[in-house]
Amino acid sequence: MTDEKRNPYPDSSGEGEEIPVDTGGPSGELLPEEGAEDELSQVKSRLAYLAAEFDNYRKRNARERETIVAFGNERLLKAILPFLDNLERAISQPAGTDTAEAILSGVRITYEQVLAELRKFGLEQVESVGKPFDPNLHEAVGVVPWEGSPEGTVLAENRKGYLLNGRLLRPSHVTVAQAPSASGSSGDGESETPDASGRER
Repeated sequence: MTDEKRNPYPDSSGEGEEIPVDTGGPSGELLPEEGAEDELSQVKSRLAYLAAEFDNYRKRNARERETIVAFGNERLLKAILPFLDNLERAISQPAGTDTAEAILSGVRITYEQVLAELRKFGLEQVESVGKPFDPNLHEAVGVVPWEGSPEGTVLAENRKGYLLNGRLLRPSHVTVAQAPSASGSSGDGESETPDASGRER
């Protein structure tokens, strides 16, 4: 009775021996080094895979950008080609009394067709003549004394301006009205560039 109390495991072969704990290792011992090395190897493999994937993605993007740069205007150029054909036919007309008028008429028609096609791509002409000078849309190339229009009014357009989808693509070159001064002005278009109100800066 006393022996049984001292030995809670009467069937065990050794008195006071510890019960072995399964540690997952082949010999029953803890092997943290092997588990860490295996995990590190997996992480390294995963990182190498991700690095290769990213490198492929970067190269693919670079090729796509080169393609866009090289052929991005293909649709626009295809739309313009028929108008070049029309101009070529007009230029190759045989000389005659009505040739100049026919060519001029053909060029006008082609010009209108080009503008109509370019509008499909978001191109718009800036309306300038008769409008107040706007430094966001216009670039003054000269100011002239003018009594027939308010000061700062655009009198003439030397080069048309264009918008692309509402954003300025090229400003209009314009001549702006200026109130005649008491001392007189030469009106040769060499004055200072006006500000938004048409006054000299």
